[in-house]
Amino acid sequence: MVLTFAPMAERLEGGQRVLGRTPSVGDGPLVSIVTVVYNGAATLERTIQSVLAQSHPFIEYIIVDGGSTDGTLEIIRRYEDRIAYWMSERDKGIYDGMNKGVALCTGEWVGLINADDWYDPHSVARAMEAVRSSAGINIVHGDIFLEYPNGHSKVKKARLSGFLLKYWEMVLNHPSFFVRRSYYATHPFDIAIKVSGDHKWTVDAWVETPKQFLYVPEPLAHFTAGGASMRVPVGKMLREGRLVSRAIGLSPFGVLLSQATRLALYVPQTLKLLFNQHISPLLGGQRA
Repeated sequence: MVLTFAPMAERLEGGQRVLGRTPSVGDGPLVSIVTVVYNGAATLERTIQSVLAQSHPFIEYIIVDGGSTDGTLEIIRRYEDRIAYWMSERDKGIYDGMNKGVALCTGEWVGLINADDWYDPHSVARAMEAVRSSAGINIVHGDIFLEYPNGHSKVKKARLSGFLLKYWEMVLNHPSFFVRRSYYATHPFDIAIKVSGDHKWTVDAWVETPKQFLYVPEPLAHFTAGGASMRVPVGKMLREGRLVSRAIGLSPFGVLLSQATRLALYVPQTLKLLFNQHISPLLGGQRA
């Protein structure tokens, strides 16, 4: 009998750390920005450029790639003299990648921006200014621009409702989050939740105490609203909701209440998304 072993996944890496450089620090807080990507060559460069264009002067940028095969690494290498660190290896999904990225950060605050989303030039500065004089805050967040495939843009405001967050969906806007690294260190993402890990993480933080959230009432990021994300089948929506409900420890009655809430709001929410994508642009709706 001959035993064969699969080769270990190779890790590729680069960036300023590999070259022996360290991020500049000064009077303002060092903010770590993490992008998790897998085969994101079509949109990653826009994300990178938006991070590198930030007016906040003290930023370290980290990119965690899941083993892309589509030209993503070529784009990363093009900017690696301005990236603090990048790595590429197979992972266990986006939330595993986020946990890896956070573990690599050295900044006081951490922002997570995906490879098809992006910041305005002053997004980080606005968040840091808002939290400057706010003690006891671990999570600063705001609104986002929803960017539709037809080029239309619409502001999505955060809903500051513990009930909706717990029993419905992610009513806060994760692309706008900036979280203290010390908080992420003790509150990693649950990698068993493959799709709604950010929802589960946010519910846990909200249940711990809503007072650790600071809301900035303005858009802090642009989120790409793809067609598929706006047409989630009701069965999949309910299955994912049930998974999150059980993961956050709801009672059987709580799970049932959550399922009923999701079902009751599914149709109006779907109609609203479709209206914003197809009808609102014809009526002269807001653009970025």
